[in-house]
Amino acid sequence: MPASANASSALTLTTPSDREIVMTRVFDAPRHLVFEAWTKPEHLLQWFGPHSCPLVACEIDFCVGGAWRYILRGPDGRDMVMRGVYQEIARPERLISTESFDDYPGESINTMTFSEANGKTTLTTKVLYGSKEIRDALLRSGMERGAAETYDRLEEHVRNMAGELVITRTFDAPRELVFECWTDSKHLQNWQGTPRGFTVTSYESDIRPGGFFRICMRSAEGVDRWLEGEYRTIEKPERLFTHAWLDVGRKPGKETLVTITLTERDGKTELTLRQTGFPSVESRDGHKYGWSSALDVLADYLSEAARAIVVTRVFDAPRTLVFDAWTDAKHVGNWWGPRGFTTTTHEMDVRPGGVWRLTMHGPDGVDYQNKITYLEVAKPEPLVYDHGGAAARVTVTFEDVAGKTRLPMRMVFPSAGARDAVVKMHNAIEGANQTLERFGEQLSKMQELIATRVFDAPREVVFRAWTDPERLKRWWGPKGFTNPVCEVDVRPGGAIRIDMRAPDGAVYPMTGTFLVLVEPERLVFTSAALDKKGEPLFEILNTVTFAEEGGKTKLTVHARVSKLRGEGAPHLAGMEQGWSMTLDRLAEEVKV
Repeated sequence: MPASANASSALTLTTPSDREIVMTRVFDAPRHLVFEAWTKPEHLLQWFGPHSCPLVACEIDFCVGGAWRYILRGPDGRDMVMRGVYQEIARPERLISTESFDDYPGESINTMTFSEANGKTTLTTKVLYGSKEIRDALLRSGMERGAAETYDRLEEHVRNMAGELVITRTFDAPRELVFECWTDSKHLQNWQGTPRGFTVTSYESDIRPGGFFRICMRSAEGVDRWLEGEYRTIEKPERLFTHAWLDVGRKPGKETLVTITLTERDGKTELTLRQTGFPSVESRDGHKYGWSSALDVLADYLSEAARAIVVTRVFDAPRTLVFDAWTDAKHVGNWWGPRGFTTTTHEMDVRPGGVWRLTMHGPDGVDYQNKITYLEVAKPEPLVYDHGGAAARVTVTFEDVAGKTRLPMRMVFPSAGARDAVVKMHNAIEGANQTLERFGEQLSKMQELIATRVFDAPREVVFRAWTDPERLKRWWGPKGFTNPVCEVDVRPGGAIRIDMRAPDGAVYPMTGTFLVLVEPERLVFTSAALDKKGEPLFEILNTVTFAEEGGKTKLTVHARVSKLRGEGAPHLAGMEQGWSMTLDRLAEEVKV
């Protein structure tokens, strides 16, 4: 009596005689549900047949002498018809019927028995064929594997019928990567376990046993749905995690338990999601739709992940400033490319359809011609462009995080091979990381300036030029500016008010406060540019030191941005040039 359980650890197949096959499987559900799943079209249509050859039509006349007819559709789109007649029905214990296929010779008699013990059902199916040759031909056709997969689908379906949601999905990706997609923020940020059409507006997690998660998903209609939970178990990479999911309107609701397991199947990953504790069938079915849609999003992401390079940084700067530094030609030349590279911009037109043509000069003297074509530009939202030199589509996202900016840069290549080739030949991942490091350094320079100048004048004279309002108004500001209002109360806590008038007549008011005054050595004060409503666009902490050097004065200005609103970022772009011109005017003022 040969036996096999290779196709599925849950299915046992034996051949007790030359014309028989006996299949046995235990289902974790009461037999009345298993019997119902076998005899009602609305159930059969959800599980009968392998995934590659599902049931697409089902007709049943469920009575002794009644006929049944199934149509299964193969992966090539061709239909396969099977049919039979019920000979005996003993609900919910026993079914006997004939079975035949339109494209195969002969007819079999199938006897199915359903026995229950401890809430589980053992289903035994005995198939008696007309000859040994017919039976052996069906065994050789792969029917054992197909039956095993079909029974697996039945197991999932009867669990759902019993109030448990079970979803099984196979992903064309190694399970280590699938595991990371659930537990690593660099992957989670790209799919978050949310259905299509939803966006994540808030996400917190501490992914460890006993850790928590909290997420807000916003529907296309703008409705927020909050979920909270606790991670119970994490066993990398087999058992992903178990957690309690609380459906909330910011208040705890009915607790459900979600368990996700990962099984490797020939380089692919079979994911099984189980969720229990639903208050109603409607709740379970709603979750089934949501999870199925979320797993579709994950499948899309995984299909792209093997082709992608993703690097992420958080910068201590508002996203408007970060966006400007990424898209303004006068800034990108200071940071674009890995360390040792310099960049020459020939053309930069940052708008949808616009082009950035540049040459990257390598430390080895080799020039690399690049062309970037912008696809999506919506300051300060995501920036999408095609990088011709790297043959990649790049998405750069600027996310506000409590005044800082989280910047993920995602490069997607035409294939996994193309991605791997760029990594191997050009060390692309390290290059991307170095580029973002240089970008961070540029952002710091844009928010902090140290300028040193030696003036051919005693430091008392230079100090007085900073503290005497009549002298200050003559030199303060870039070339061509005047100061119709210049009021300074030179003492710790004293106020500063200067209205700077540009050559075009525009007036730029600023205010400030003296913090430290050590004559003639040191001045510390704040300065803030105001918008049209009189509100500060940014605030700068300025420290000016005066050091005597052989009758001359070495002056050092240290200006650091301490507060910044997004709309104030463009005003900082010319801070270095502005200070340079201002100190030129100071030099003229203090000439002896």
